[in-house]
Amino acid sequence: MAWARASSGYEPKVAARRLGVKADILDSWESGKSKPTIKQLRKAAKLYKRPLAVLLLPEPPEDFDALHDFRRPSDITQHLSPTLLSEFRRAISQREVLLELADVAPGAVPDNEFGLSLSLNVTPEDAGNRIREYVGFKTEKVGGRPDPRSVLNTWMTAIEEQGVVVIQSSRVSLQEMRGFSIAEWPFPVIGLNGADSPRGKLFTLLHEIAHLALKAGGLCDLHESRSTQLLEDKTEHYCNRTAAAALMPEIQVLAVQAIQQAQESTEWSLEELHELSSRFAVSSEALLLRLITLKKASWDLYWALKPQIEKRYEEARERARIRQRAQTGGPSYYVIKVRDIGNSYAATVLDAFHSRAISSLDVASYLDIKYDQLPKLEKVVFR
Repeated sequence: MAWARASSGYEPKVAARRLGVKADILDSWESGKSKPTIKQLRKAAKLYKRPLAVLLLPEPPEDFDALHDFRRPSDITQHLSPTLLSEFRRAISQREVLLELADVAPGAVPDNEFGLSLSLNVTPEDAGNRIREYVGFKTEKVGGRPDPRSVLNTWMTAIEEQGVVVIQSSRVSLQEMRGFSIAEWPFPVIGLNGADSPRGKLFTLLHEIAHLALKAGGLCDLHESRSTQLLEDKTEHYCNRTAAAALMPEIQVLAVQAIQQAQESTEWSLEELHELSSRFAVSSEALLLRLITLKKASWDLYWALKPQIEKRYEEARERARIRQRAQTGGPSYYVIKVRDIGNSYAATVLDAFHSRAISSLDVASYLDIKYDQLPKLEKVVFR
């Protein structure tokens, strides 16, 4: 009981209040001095989002849905939020559904071989090229200002076709999580923060692909560190550079005259970075990291501009929140639902249902909807 509460992110007083009991009652359950009733145990299992059977074990299971933390040490707290842990367990649950469907409805399940492998000894430049080749992207001349949302959807579709489950969540703050990954095969999972901008989600998507290829899944904030002595910092550093190389191939970046003529000592302004980053549908920070790798900018410039870049990001997100609150329309419940659980996952579950491999109760449970909502959800699923 103590393990289930703590690993779900609840402090004792908060958990007791949510369970409708006094704190000393909860303490007596956790210490073994008394036992909850079956009804109370079911309520605890629902709150902690644990199977009832797990709460009946004599001791905590080892490595049960463990989440490796790659975030900067200053952001790591003793307990991850219940919301984040809930979303991580949802990712695990969706993967388990696909594993089950692979047995009962193999024809409905897409190719689940993830054949991309990297190590920290592979240069980020080479790693980025391998990722592009793996998903079938050719390096072509860049032109105009590509729409970030369209570029994100193109990459997401290509990655899902390789058997990766891509889900999103808007309930977790960006300060706590930019993305996470589960590097287990088959059906590795990438989780994106739905509250992020399309450019932010695009970079996170490629960052997490690098994590999968390294077989090092976990929770990420994509931070840069002045030191890479810790393996976590070194890994984040590597995945950031790999993502930048995949999104901005060297031949494309150096084809831009302003960049071609630049030197490592060039003092780029925020306006220049914003203008140039629009050509690749990435953020100013992502472009700056790429310029550093190509020796067209310096780390001194990065650390000088980073506070200003973060301030502009927050201002842009606040403007987006204001616009969203002012809008009367917006995406439907079903569009958001498919986005969150992942289009490829939804399509796989629906195909299994229509092939009669699973029941109506199963399809509603796996998609987390009521059965009578199925027709409307199916209309927004691309298969």
